[in-house]
Formats: sequence, C-alpha cells, structure tokens
Amino acid sequence: MTPDDKHALRRAIRRARMALPRAYREAAAEAVARHARRFLARGRRIGGYLAAGSELDLEPLMSAALFRGAVLFLPQIPDRGRRLWFSRLGTANRWSRHPRYGIAEYHGPVLRAHKLDVLFVPLLGVDEEGYRLGQGGGFYDTTLAFRHRQVHRHRPLLVGVAYDCQRVARVPREPWDVQLDYLVTESGLHRFPRHAAAGA
Repeated sequence: MTPDDKHALRRAIRRARMALPRAYREAAAEAVARHARRFLARGRRIGGYLAAGSELDLEPLMSAALFRGAVLFLPQIPDRGRRLWFSRLGTANRWSRHPRYGIAEYHGPVLRAHKLDVLFVPLLGVDEEGYRLGQGGGFYDTTLAFRHRQVHRHRPLLVGVAYDCQRVARVPREPWDVQLDYLVTESGLHRFPRHAAAGA
C-alpha cells in the first residue's frame, strides 16, 4: 500500500466516523464502558485518553474505572521525542492545554506505559489481526516499542477503542507496529490471537 493509499484509507474512515449521529455516539460510549468492565478491577493501573474530534468518547469507561477503584492515567506529550508519559489523574485542578497540539493534559505523578496494567489505545482504523492505523504522529508506536522485547510482551494489555465502522480487513503495516491484545467497540469485546511482529 502506497502512502497515498494510506491517506485515502484514513480519509474514508474519518468520514464514516464523523457521519455517526450524536445519539449513536453516546450509546456506543456507554456500550464500550460495559464491554470493557472486565479490565477495570480495583487497584489496576489503567491508561486512558481524552477523545479528540470524532473519536469514541472514553469518559463513561474512565468514570467506571474510577468507581471500581482503578487508578487512572492519562497521556502526556513529552517536550522532546514521541515517547508518551502517563500522568495519574487526581482531584486537584492541574489541567493545562498542550501548546502545540491543543489537547488537555493532567499534571500528576507520571510513569511509562510498561508500568500500566491495561492501556486503552486510540486509533483510526484496526484490522482483523489487531494491527492499528493511527493518526500518523507515531506517538503510540514509539511509546509501545518495548512490546517487541520478550520481557515486556504481555504488559500492559493493549485494548484498542473504536466504533465498528473503523474496522477494516487489513491496515498497512510497518516493522515497528505493535499488535493489540483486544478491541472494544459498541458491539462487544474482541480478542486477537497473538502473531509475530508486523514486519515479519
């Protein structure tokens, strides 16, 4: 698949996602929170994210995680590089907006992704084997590169979050792509069988 094909796929998925009615989006967010309940145990370190644009809203899921006693972390973009930090969400008003990307970030104690138990991963597209198509910034690819090393292979659990309309037969893959363990959509929880690295 050429870069032009990848751009065309991104455009097509964005159009399908943006076409979803508001009521459908709200119902889908609640359904995703129900389907993901098994991951939200007390004391678990859960990585979430704040939805941007037409992304599926993770707020019902994150509220459920906090209610069940999980510890919630949100991504922080580093000043240099693309390896994300994850900041523990607290009750203090420690929010700011990233000067370049305009996303809201919470400033609490931080850790790296390999210290999380479960990470809910945003995506634009996802295929039948659990490989994701991101926005193209490379932040999650860089952040999750450690999953290619055997020592950290199964931590954290990587759970993609999407609407069903974002599922495709196959996304273009690169050697650095990391396979998801699960996908949660409005229709349910889907588990992916473990495969070799994307570039193999």
